[in-house]
Amino acid sequence: MKKIVLLISFNFLFVFGQKPELSELVIPPKQIVRVDYPLFNAFKTKIYNKSKFFLGISLLSREKDSLCENHKLEKGKSRSLVVRGDQYLQFENRYLTSLKVAFTLEKGNQISNKSEKNLTPQRAFYLENNTAQIIPLQIPGVMNPNLKPFSRSGVDLKNGQKIFLSLRNKKILILTVTDTIAHGTRIDVASLINKALNEIEN
Repeated sequence: MKKIVLLISFNFLFVFGQKPELSELVIPPKQIVRVDYPLFNAFKTKIYNKSKFFLGISLLSREKDSLCENHKLEKGKSRSLVVRGDQYLQFENRYLTSLKVAFTLEKGNQISNKSEKNLTPQRAFYLENNTAQIIPLQIPGVMNPNLKPFSRSGVDLKNGQKIFLSLRNKKILILTVTDTIAHGTRIDVASLINKALNEIEN
């Protein structure tokens, strides 16, 4: 089970309006690091993955610890995000080796994540496998994950994205992403499969 390390930082360079400083973290194997600036109303961050593996990045609600956004950053890549005042940033290392990440912060940025989503509507939610079997899925243009027994996988997909079950060389549509899916929702994949198979039989 992944251990959560709480990291609360305050960069006083922001107070004096100086150029944001690059901060670096080393995330131990199989651990999650939380980065929270509770005195900021909002801030913009640019994240650099300096490791050889994917880095998991999430934005979560501080009040309910529910998932707001979920991203996967490739090695050597960077990504800019806006963290609202009611959110915190989280880095996840799923590997057996340490990951190195660097990031900058800009306090008081006026850009909001909501405005970005209006341009590219996304849904961040969980796919849960509550069965003892592996469930093979296809998400065209994104990935073809095999959900392990009793596991949960976070996804961040555009509205209209289709998710299929791979069953004996056939693709069975089990879900189309829409804005009716609330951010952070946990969706039972087995229930989706049963519903889809019943509709086929009928």
